[in-house]
Amino acid sequence: MDHHSASLPDLHLLSQALTANVNPFIITDAQQLDMPIMYVNSAFEQLSGYRAAEIIGRNCRFMQGQDRDQDVRREIRLALVQGESSTTVVRNYRKDGTLFYNELTLSPLRDAAGILTHFVGFQNDVTAREEAKQQAARAQQQMSATLERMTDGFVAFDQDWNITYVNAAAASMAARQAGEVKGQNLFALSPLSTHLPIGLALKKAQETQTVQQVLNYSAMGKHADVTIYPGQDGITMFLRDVTESSKAQRELQVSEERFFKVFQTSPISIIIVRREDQHFIDVNEEFLRRSGYRREAIIGRSSKDLGLWADQADREVIWDKLDKLQSTQSREILFHDKAGEEGYGVLSLVSVQVDGEACAIGFVRDITEEKRAQRRLKTSEEHAQNIAAALQRTLDLSPDLIASIGSDNCFITASAASNRILGYAPEELIGHSILDFIHPNDRAETFAEAWQIRSGEVTTTFQNRYLHKSGSVVWLEWSSMVLPGDGIVYSVGRDITQRRAAEEDQAFLVAIVQASHNAIIGLSLDGTVRSWNPGAEELYGYTAAEVIGQPITFLVPAEFQILEMELIERARRGERDLPFEAWRVTKSGKQIKVMVTISPVLNAAVQVVGFSKIARDITALRASEHEVEALNKDLRDQLRHVTGLQEIDRSIAASADLDVTLGLILDNVMQRLNADAVTVLLLDQHTLTLEYAAARGFTTALHDLTLQLGEGLGGQVAVDRRPMLIPDLRTVTLSPTWWAMLQKERIMAYYGAPIIAKGTVLGVIEVLHRKPFDPSAAWLETFGVLDDQAAIAVDSSWLFTELERKNLELRLAYDETIEGWARALDLRDHETEGHSRRVTEMTVALCQHLSVPPEQLMHVRRGALLHDIGKMGVPDAVLLKPGKLTEDEWVLMKKHPGYAVDLLSPIEFLHPALEIPQSHHEKWDGSGYPLGLKGEAIPLTARAFAVVDVYDALTSNRPYRQAWTRERALEHIQDGAGTHFDPAVVTIFMQMLHQSAP
Repeated sequence: MDHHSASLPDLHLLSQALTANVNPFIITDAQQLDMPIMYVNSAFEQLSGYRAAEIIGRNCRFMQGQDRDQDVRREIRLALVQGESSTTVVRNYRKDGTLFYNELTLSPLRDAAGILTHFVGFQNDVTAREEAKQQAARAQQQMSATLERMTDGFVAFDQDWNITYVNAAAASMAARQAGEVKGQNLFALSPLSTHLPIGLALKKAQETQTVQQVLNYSAMGKHADVTIYPGQDGITMFLRDVTESSKAQRELQVSEERFFKVFQTSPISIIIVRREDQHFIDVNEEFLRRSGYRREAIIGRSSKDLGLWADQADREVIWDKLDKLQSTQSREILFHDKAGEEGYGVLSLVSVQVDGEACAIGFVRDITEEKRAQRRLKTSEEHAQNIAAALQRTLDLSPDLIASIGSDNCFITASAASNRILGYAPEELIGHSILDFIHPNDRAETFAEAWQIRSGEVTTTFQNRYLHKSGSVVWLEWSSMVLPGDGIVYSVGRDITQRRAAEEDQAFLVAIVQASHNAIIGLSLDGTVRSWNPGAEELYGYTAAEVIGQPITFLVPAEFQILEMELIERARRGERDLPFEAWRVTKSGKQIKVMVTISPVLNAAVQVVGFSKIARDITALRASEHEVEALNKDLRDQLRHVTGLQEIDRSIAASADLDVTLGLILDNVMQRLNADAVTVLLLDQHTLTLEYAAARGFTTALHDLTLQLGEGLGGQVAVDRRPMLIPDLRTVTLSPTWWAMLQKERIMAYYGAPIIAKGTVLGVIEVLHRKPFDPSAAWLETFGVLDDQAAIAVDSSWLFTELERKNLELRLAYDETIEGWARALDLRDHETEGHSRRVTEMTVALCQHLSVPPEQLMHVRRGALLHDIGKMGVPDAVLLKPGKLTEDEWVLMKKHPGYAVDLLSPIEFLHPALEIPQSHHEKWDGSGYPLGLKGEAIPLTARAFAVVDVYDALTSNRPYRQAWTRERALEHIQDGAGTHFDPAVVTIFMQMLHQSAP
C-alpha cells in the first residue's frame, strides 16, 4: 500500500461512522433540480418515523405536510440557491402526524473543482426549546396584558435607568403616551428628579436592593404612593394614584362610621382576628347569625376554642400563610356552627394593622346553600346521565338510525340501528366522517343539505344513499335539525330501501299503465272515474278531464246497465270475475265490442277501496277470428281430403282388397263433395257388362244389378268415355225400373264419369244428389282427383291379381321341378322311392314344432327336397359302390355338400334353402363335415333334417339290409343325442312321433 492510499479514509469505516452517528442528518443531491434525498442515517429514521426506503428520492419539504406557509422556507431556499450554510427552525411532521420543531443546519459540499455537489442537513429536535420560548412569549404577553389592565401605574427600568416598559396607567399619570417615554433615560427625561424623593428612593433601592416606598408623592398635580422593587436586571416601580386619598382621609371619620354600619349590616360574615393569639377582636352580625354564638361568647376566644373549623389542618395552613405575610384569597372551608351543623364558606383573609396591632381581617361568604345546590346539581347530573343512558338504550331500540353529526361532519353518536341498517356497529361510525359511508354520487348533495340545515334554513326530509358494510346500497330518509348556537346536526335516518324499490316499482307500473294501449280505468267505490289512461282516451275518444268524476255507466249501453252494476257490486264485495265480452259506446256514438276485466283494489288492511277496469277492443279480433275460423274450416277440409287421399294411396300401395280401397274413395266423395249417394261400376272385360262393385247412400241393394255397355246412364258414360252431368233427372228419359228406384231414393241430380287407366275404361263413378245440382270448378277438380285414385286402385288391383296368378303358376312350376330333381336323385342313388318326399314332409313338421317362422317353411321344404343335390357331382363308381368306401372315396363323397352350394347358389330364389344341403352332415360334437361346425353354430333346420334323414334311412329297406323297427331306430337316435344330434331337437322329435302315433 502506497503512502497516498494509506492517507485516504477507510470508506467502510466512514460509512459505519455515519450510520452510528446519534445526530440525525441527511444528504441531498444538489445537482438535481428538486435536490432529492440520497442518504439518511438511522438517527433521522428514529426522529421522523420514516424508513430510509420511504424517504430516499424525495424532497425534504414533504415532511412539512400541509404546513407550507412557513417564513423560514424563503431563508432555506436562498441558502440552497446561493450554496451557503444556513441554520433555521422548521415545523416538521413525523410519519404518525405529530409535530416537532426541527433545527436544520444546511452545509454545502463541493468537489475538488469547487462545484457544489451535495448538501448535508443536520437535524436537531428542538421541540422542547421552541415550546418553552412560545410559552415564555405567551407569559410575557399575558403579563403585558395584565399590566395594561391594571389601574396602578407600572414602570420598569434597566440598570442604566432606561425605561424598558411603561403601562397605560403610568403614562396617563405622566400625561404622556407610552411610546414617548419608552426607551428614554429617566434622569435625562427629568433631570430634576435626581434630587427629588422619587429619585433618591430609586437609587437607594438599587444600592441596598431593598424595597422602598414613597407615600403621597406629589408630582404634576397628582399624588401617588410609590413602591420600588429592586431586581438583578433592573428596577420596577408601582405607582398608585392617591390623589383622592387625602380627600378620603378627611372623610375618614365619616367613612369609619359608614364602614361600621356596613360592617354590621354586611350579608357576608366579617371577622377581625389578632394575629398574635388568633383571638377574635370583632365580628359582625352576619357571623353571629351564621355561627349561632352571642358576641360575648366569641370575643377573646379563638376559632379553635370554639371548634368552628371542621379541618384543623386546613386552619393551620391558612395561619401559616398569614405568618409569611401571604393573604388567603377565596379559599373554600368547611365549618361547624354552635349546633354542630356543617356549613361551607369562601374565606378571604388578609393581614391588616388595627391600632398598630397586627391583625387579620376575614370575609366569609356563606356558600352552604350553593354547595347544597351543587350537590343537588350533581345528583341531578347523575340522574340526567342515567336518563341519557336510558334514553340511549331507548334510542337503540328504535328501528331508525338516530345520530348526531359534528361541524367536522363526523359522527358524534349513533344508535344501535346502524348495525342492522348499515352493517356497522355504532363505535365503527363514531369519529368517522360521513363521507366514508355515503354513496359517492350523493356526497355533494348531502353536503349542500347539511349547509342549509346549519344555516338555519327550513328543510324537509332528505333522502340519500349509504353504502352497507357488505357493499350493497341502502336508501335512508333523514329528518334533521340544529339547535341555535350548537352546530351539531341531530338526525333520524329511516331505511327506505324497500320503499324506494316499491316506489320505483310503482313508477314502473304507472309507466306501463300510461304506455298501455288497453283502456285502464280506476273507479271509486261509488263507480265514478278516478283515473283514465291514454289507452282509455284512444279507445273511447274521451279525454281524462272529460270523464274523471263521471259515473262509469255512461260508457255502457242501456241494455247492459244492470249487468254492469251487478259486476261492480261483486267487485265491491271483493269478488273477482273472469274477463268477459261487452259492448261499449265511444264518444262518437259508435258501439264497440271489448274484453273487460273488473278487479277490486285492496288497501293494506285488505279492504276494498276502489276498482280497476281493463278494457281491450276486440272488434277487429273477433272479425279476424271469424276469418281464421273460415280458413281453418278450409284447412280442415283440405286436410281431410289429403288424409283421405293418403289413406287411399296407402290402401293401393298395400295391394289391399279392392272393395276396401273403393269404399275409402266413395267415403271421401260423400264427405268432400257433399254427395247424397255414390256408386262404382266395374267393367267385366269378358262379358262387357258393368257390375256395381260398391255404393254409399242407397237404401236399395245394388250389388246384383248389371248394365250392358250403352245401357242406362252409367253404360252411356262408359261408351262415351266422358263425364255426364244431369242437373235434374226429370228432364231425361230413363227406364221404368231405374226411374222407380231413383224416385224411391229421392235422387234428382246425376253426375257420372268414366274410370280410365292407360286408355282403357275400367268402370264408372256416379255421384247423385237429392236436389238439383250444378258443380263448381273446385268440386270438379276434387272429383277428378278421386276419380283418378279410383282408376289407379282398380288398375293396381287387377295388375296385382294377375301378378299373383302368374307368381303362383311360376312357384308351382319351380316346386314341381324341384320334386322332379328329388325323385331323379332317389333313383340315381338307389334310395327307396319316396325318400326325399318323406324326409321333406317330416322335416317341415319337426320345424313347425321347433317354432321356425312360417315364412321359412317353404325354404325348409325346398332344402329338404334338394338335400343330396350335390351327389350329382360324385362319380357313379363311388356313389353306387356296393361295398365300403376307401379313404379317398370318402374324401370325394364328403364333397357333395359343397357341390350342392355350387349348383344352387346361382339360383336367387333358392339361396334361403341352402342351409340343409350344405350342413345336414354336420354333427353336434363337431365331428361332421364339410366345415366341422359344432353345436348351435349348425343351422337349426339342418340339425332337424339330420335327425329325420337318419330316422327315415333306418326305417326303410335297403339292398344291403332290412328296415329297422321304429323303436330300434328311435333308440339309436337317442344314443346319438349330444354327439351326432342336437339333444333338444331329439327331444322334440320324440314328442312329435309319440303325438302322431296311432
